[in-house]
Amino acid sequence: MRIAVCDDESEIREDIAQKIRRFLPEAEICLFESAERFLMEKSMPDILFLDIKMDGMSGMDLAGKLRSLGINITIVFLTALEEYVYRAFDVGAFHYLLKPVDSVKFYEVLEKAVKDCERNGGNQKRPGERFEASLTIKNKARTEKVYLSEIVYLEVFNRKVTLHKMHEQIEFYGRLTDLEERLGMDFVRCHRAYIVNLRYVRCYDGAGITLENGESVLMAKTKYAGFVHRYMEYIRKREEEWRERGNL
Repeated sequence: MRIAVCDDESEIREDIAQKIRRFLPEAEICLFESAERFLMEKSMPDILFLDIKMDGMSGMDLAGKLRSLGINITIVFLTALEEYVYRAFDVGAFHYLLKPVDSVKFYEVLEKAVKDCERNGGNQKRPGERFEASLTIKNKARTEKVYLSEIVYLEVFNRKVTLHKMHEQIEFYGRLTDLEERLGMDFVRCHRAYIVNLRYVRCYDGAGITLENGESVLMAKTKYAGFVHRYMEYIRKREEEWRERGNL
């Protein structure tokens, strides 16, 4: 497995590299001080630990460029400012880590990133092939890929998860807690039994959420404030995108 670290701080690069060596002594580790230097590489890594804010091209811009080229490597963002995290998942980030990087959290994320690579059989895509974040679902002998943009909400009952699209449902066994970490920032856990995709929210109040497919889910009182915060951030982010495209 090939793992790259791209950060303009040498101490951060070395610290991440040492952590990787302890966990994966056989891994090939490549270090880059800038996004521009990374782009000179002909062979892409399986996993990229990427600083969001760097001199020159930012990590966010680098990730966007990689996705536009159809390069589907597993990206874990490194950042000292949590405010950047909301944009991270727009470019298909797998996860993020806050600086200074906590060792326990790092190994949790690294282990999940490795499993993600193994589950997807490698991350290389053909040049020009469009990237879209997806979820791989395994149910007995059947494996199915579902694009995150298609998911309206998920619910769980007795460990059986039902994934709801606009006109289809998929059932499989799993835990919402595990799925929550793989879905990204557009998804919110509004109740112990439900995760909703913010793009499909039609209206909400303290008791529940009505979705674009006409269905409603419960809202836990303890989740309400967090849900409202995430939804407002989602709307703000979308408005910024529309302004950039000249639609507002």
